[in-house]
Amino acid sequence: MIGVPRHKVLLVEHDEKWAEEFEKTKLTLVNIHGDNVVDIQHVGSTAIKGIMAKPILDIAIVFRSISDSVFKIMKDNGYEYFGEVVPGKHLFILRGEGEVSLQHIHCYEEKNLEHFFDQIKFRNFIRSHPEYAKEYEILKQELFKIYFNDRKKYTEGKQAFFNKIKQLVDENFIK
Repeated sequence: MIGVPRHKVLLVEHDEKWAEEFEKTKLTLVNIHGDNVVDIQHVGSTAIKGIMAKPILDIAIVFRSISDSVFKIMKDNGYEYFGEVVPGKHLFILRGEGEVSLQHIHCYEEKNLEHFFDQIKFRNFIRSHPEYAKEYEILKQELFKIYFNDRKKYTEGKQAFFNKIKQLVDENFIK
């Protein structure tokens, strides 16, 4: 994974190796967290073939419980805790040299999965609707031109599209 410098945006063509990296990371996460892991999914644009993405591996993991041991294990394995970004969603970031973000691990507790399922439904919808995948890619490219030095604004710029897809999925019961 190339990664992206902290607070910056970089878009690259889809790389088939991202799926392999996900599988390796998934195995590592299962090994270090054991039976506390309920599910692990590859999410974000690197999980969507054919569209440009930030070269950061996004992974959603569901734990039976998120306790101090999860935080310690993640820290011991090189992950920085970013915080509870929305209620029930904890984010850990693996950084490389020069503060380059390589992986974002989105952590959820089994009893609070609304945001987890939103990520999965978005990914699945975009994967199965190439016209929306293309629209998403174009939006990302436009936002990149404006916000290449501001990842927060870049991400905020995608929210309306995410909400539109969520509404489409919810209205049509697409899983």
